[in-house]
Amino acid sequence: MTRLRLISSIAFSESLIKKALKIAFVVGIILNLINQGDKIVSLLFNEINYFKSILTFCVPFCVSMYTAISMKLKFQVGEKAAEHVLLRCTNCNGCLEVKKDQIVPFCYKCAEKTNWKLTSFKDKKCQHKK
Repeated sequence: MTRLRLISSIAFSESLIKKALKIAFVVGIILNLINQGDKIVSLLFNEINYFKSILTFCVPFCVSMYTAISMKLKFQVGEKAAEHVLLRCTNCNGCLEVKKDQIVPFCYKCAEKTNWKLTSFKDKKCQHKK
């Protein structure tokens, strides 16, 4: 699976989008009250900059999505894999195939020092059996 395909499958997952929308809603309201609270409280709706208001909701949504995607791409030990992938341990170059929703295990050589990185069968550093 290519990195772009993996990112898009993570980004378009329903649960991730719902969480990002909830965060954007709460944080967006707070930021709008901070930025334009005086106009909102005074009921001066014609003076509110609606473009800024919409952007104020978009920023926390984008930050939340970026953070969640980057964390899912790290394939941390003990977490469920987002997709079926091949991982390479950056310490020993050992490889492991992990299926979707499978718990990511420790590297059998490195144990606590495991640091997985997304790889492919074309990776020459990866010491996997063909």
